[in-house]
Amino acid sequence: MCGILAILRRDGRPVDEGLAAAMRDTMRHRGPDDVGLLVEGPVALAHRRLSIVDLTDAGHQPMSNEDGSVWVVFNGEVYNYVELAAELAARGHRFRSHCDTEVIVHAWEEWGTGCLDRFVGMFGFALWDRRTRQLFVARDRIGIKPLYYHATPRLFACASEIKALLDDPAIPRRVNPVAMADYVYTGQFMAGRTPFQGIEELPPGHYLLASAEGIIVRRWWDLAFRYDRARSWDDTVAETRALLDDAVRLHCRSDAALGCHLSGGLDSSTVTSLAARYRAEMPVFAIRFAGSEPQYDETRYAREVVRACGAHYVEATPEPYDFWSVFASLVWHMDTPLFGSGGFSYYTVSQLAARSVKVTLTGHGGDEVFAGYPAQFQAAFGTTAMFPAGPRPAASLATRLLGHWRLEGPGGVWRALVRRGLGLLRAVPPRSLEEEWFRLHCSARSVTDPTLEPTFLRALGGYDPVGDYLAPFRRVETPEVLDRCLYHDLVSYLPSLLQQEDRVSMARSIESRVPLLDHRLVEHLATVPPELKVRDRTPKALLRSAARGIVPDLILDRRDKVPFSVPLRDWFRGPLWPAIRELLDSRRARERGLFRTPRGGVAPDEPDLWTRLNVEVWHRVFIDRDPEWVSRVASAAGRR
Repeated sequence: MCGILAILRRDGRPVDEGLAAAMRDTMRHRGPDDVGLLVEGPVALAHRRLSIVDLTDAGHQPMSNEDGSVWVVFNGEVYNYVELAAELAARGHRFRSHCDTEVIVHAWEEWGTGCLDRFVGMFGFALWDRRTRQLFVARDRIGIKPLYYHATPRLFACASEIKALLDDPAIPRRVNPVAMADYVYTGQFMAGRTPFQGIEELPPGHYLLASAEGIIVRRWWDLAFRYDRARSWDDTVAETRALLDDAVRLHCRSDAALGCHLSGGLDSSTVTSLAARYRAEMPVFAIRFAGSEPQYDETRYAREVVRACGAHYVEATPEPYDFWSVFASLVWHMDTPLFGSGGFSYYTVSQLAARSVKVTLTGHGGDEVFAGYPAQFQAAFGTTAMFPAGPRPAASLATRLLGHWRLEGPGGVWRALVRRGLGLLRAVPPRSLEEEWFRLHCSARSVTDPTLEPTFLRALGGYDPVGDYLAPFRRVETPEVLDRCLYHDLVSYLPSLLQQEDRVSMARSIESRVPLLDHRLVEHLATVPPELKVRDRTPKALLRSAARGIVPDLILDRRDKVPFSVPLRDWFRGPLWPAIRELLDSRRARERGLFRTPRGGVAPDEPDLWTRLNVEVWHRVFIDRDPEWVSRVASAAGRR
């Protein structure tokens, strides 16, 4: 796991070496172990290294081929590098290291852009080919690793994090109002937009070719549904189990210490139980929130998994002040307003893990690919009821319906519910799948939203987020409603969660891996008919069956699982409220020009409180560069 930067002066002017080094070092948290820089006239490649595979100096980047005609900077892991290196060596390529980075260089020489199809892993990289005078920039299929770019006729620059690009004075810090509307209405950013004008995200499964002549962006991977209805249930379970085991086996490849994040749910328990086969006495890391409702403490289940697989259990109990003391730092690491309160949980468990390991495995992705969200059931079956006849979970209908959207943020969903008097939950027939999906997940689509300032709405020029939000439904080629929903979650919602996981783990210099999103497993599930994915109307039925005998029955048979979230509503109403009120009722916040201030000031039960808070802190850190809030970022970093 690393931080990368690539610059191509398309006007032919030489790159400022000092500026390139400064931009690179803005991401020092991504790579504290080593630093590298290559500057050749109008081209620069820069790297911060977190040493994971081949811990020797042979893994130094930028890395080249034998004659120095191809150079690369790489962030991520190619898990099948051992097998690829053997194949490439048989074709005459010579290796000087035992790391996966060198495989990328030779794979490019051998297969060109087709090398991407050979990689099993998570990656964002920039490769400079001296022979063609081209930069080849690529991102993994699912979007596990980030990559952002700025492109003008004079300059192309890309980096693992936006903040590195912002250190170039030629790249302005201007707010993108359309992207802000995306965040307010949907809780995420869409169509490659970021909250900064002039900076875009390279979408998952895409590559980019940049040269003095032009810039080309192309999709190189997409998920295709091709159902195998002749395959039996038993065979489907066996194939899924084998793929799960192999995915975890490959993800355990590391020359650095490795552990697991464990919530006590099905996904992380499956990953942990499988990883324990390949890592003896592996540490696992869990958190709980003391004095809160049961949904905030699942350590009973986590301890059962640890007992069964023989791992070593480590636990943390964060408090309200812990959240507030690092909040500005979380926003800075994200480069954007936070997508949900889960970022604090990920950060806390990464902070815990950083004391003993460099690599962690998580269970992220299970709900998106195996079908575990109530909203998917609502859209596909017209009900949030899960499991065959029997006791139902005690969670409220609203919580189960919204599934993966925490009520404490992003604010759009809960704000919409309050505004409509829980109208989303009424038995009103939707006009279409797309309309139902949008209503389940997003805020009002009207550009006359009374909670927003008229000046902000005018700046949108009539923009409505619904088109971009629903675009995945119009692209996917399957008539099956459940799989259409899974595809939307995979390509629209999941990348936001993965961005959050990447940023907050790297804030603690931890490499976070997600074996449930191994593309071989994802593609296999696209061959499984939806009636088998959720057999007997059971969420993640296929995963439960594949994990039987590996994961304790106590976990597999749970029906009370709810999203593990942070008790922010209690904290916001209690010890944190004075500081939040002072911030949001300040003159600067009132004059921000986005949200209208309610009569009497912002209240602790304000439906869009999470959204308002994130947007204001983001402005303070990135746009205003307020010394007080910038110092809070530095203070949090000083407590590493």
